Amino acid sequence: MPLSAEEEDTRKVQTAVAGSPGADHPVYLPMDAAAYDRFIREYPAREFYCGTLLGGCGKKLSARKYRDKKCHFAHVVSGRCRRVSTNEASADHLYIGRALAAWMKKQKYRNVQVRYKQRGQKVREVVDLLYTRDGSPLRHLVRVQLARGSKTEWERADAELHGRWADVEWMFGPDSMLANWQMDRQGYAIRVQCRPEGITRVVDVGVQFPDAPVEWVPLSKCRMTAYGLQAPGLELTPNGVVRQGREARQPASHLVRSATPTSVIAPPVVVPARQPTAPQAPRPAEPQPADRETSARPGHVLESSSRAPALSPGQFRAEDDRRATERLVSLLDHLDEVGDDLHLDQLHAALRGIAACEEAMWHPTGSVLRRRIAAWHAHAAVMAARPTLREIGAYADLVRWSLGMASARTARPLTWMELGERLDSRLPALHPDDKVSVLVEVDRATCPGRPLLSALVAARGNRVHPLYAQVLDHLDRPVPALGEAQAFWEEDVRNHRRLRNSQEKQYVITGRAARPRTRAV
Repeated sequence: MPLSAEEEDTRKVQTAVAGSPGADHPVYLPMDAAAYDRFIREYPAREFYCGTLLGGCGKKLSARKYRDKKCHFAHVVSGRCRRVSTNEASADHLYIGRALAAWMKKQKYRNVQVRYKQRGQKVREVVDLLYTRDGSPLRHLVRVQLARGSKTEWERADAELHGRWADVEWMFGPDSMLANWQMDRQGYAIRVQCRPEGITRVVDVGVQFPDAPVEWVPLSKCRMTAYGLQAPGLELTPNGVVRQGREARQPASHLVRSATPTSVIAPPVVVPARQPTAPQAPRPAEPQPADRETSARPGHVLESSSRAPALSPGQFRAEDDRRATERLVSLLDHLDEVGDDLHLDQLHAALRGIAACEEAMWHPTGSVLRRRIAAWHAHAAVMAARPTLREIGAYADLVRWSLGMASARTARPLTWMELGERLDSRLPALHPDDKVSVLVEVDRATCPGRPLLSALVAARGNRVHPLYAQVLDHLDRPVPALGEAQAFWEEDVRNHRRLRNSQEKQYVITGRAARPRTRAV
């Protein structure tokens, strides 16, 4: 049933779009009557619409001025509108998208494009900003997460986006609860919000740390670098964007988590001291393409406190390659130390950091470095073929149920092949390390005084499985000597049978129910 004009007035729509129903130009009508005249002078054409990018009907709106109640927009023609959010923050996704686009263009990034509608997403849930860097065809993405979601959904989206774009930078809105997961991953998270200022809304950015409140600054105080967004509270180092040291708030021994694309703590890079006679460029804050092009022009004098002489383009490129090579070697050395203990997403992040170093170089890397990089890519490919932690947990649930049923019925050990026939055909082909992980998850909650369910997984010929000792070690159980492993395992199987027999004696199963006795009259 159509709504009357008076009923429409009560909706108090505070935002609209200007120009056309599908425009992305948001307008905000202040509630105070004193600001109404200034607002109308700013938009003399009064072409306001309930924009489709706001989730609205696309029909025209009129700005209503009141002195006894809040000023607001109202539909010119009465009718049904399914727009859900009409408050002052209902157009913040448009303000954020336009502000980010203008900010990136000001920094000389190219092919900047904003997307407000994504497949599978509703309007006002996410904002995507695509761009390219000077001299590179690769497209990068800034994803602004405004809607709430689960950690699983966010991780799935993060993996999908990293597979499509050269690099992904996450920003989180005020209502998104996902910033904590990003903070756990890299030590900080970039937050974004809008606040009213006169007749418009401005975008502020803040950095969320685990131990400090968010300090909001204008977007103009930040800049996009090759290693991520740099905001007050963060600094660019040879290891990427990291948290600034705060001697007044943190002890000297505080370990700052690296915010590099590797998402792991990288060792410091030792930079050789500058020789007085060698003409070297001052350390740039960021090897940004636009800065590189400006600095490489012949005759351009680089500002420096020591007034170093200007470098030729060849010298500048050699210095650029030296710095990128130092960081690349540092990342590879760190991978050689801890790479085997990283999860797949952390390894992929480290490889993206290495790729960024290669992209920043003017000349290709040497054959030795290429072989080391190729080895880690091959390692990542092998890890990608193995189950994730979530899949390990799902396998463990199935195996725990099957072994529990076997313990309660016959206590007969099963082989991995038998488990595969009963549960999932992929179980027998799992990597030995993954089989250990599955069995550890199976018995993680087993009481210390009870035998492990993993004891019911045996090798062919009713022999102890070679992985049983590793499972015992992971669960802090006594590990038998190599010659005593068979007898130790057989005793655990007998304990399962004793438990089964003792549980059977606790119950009496009768063929028919006993009839209740009747008292003689």
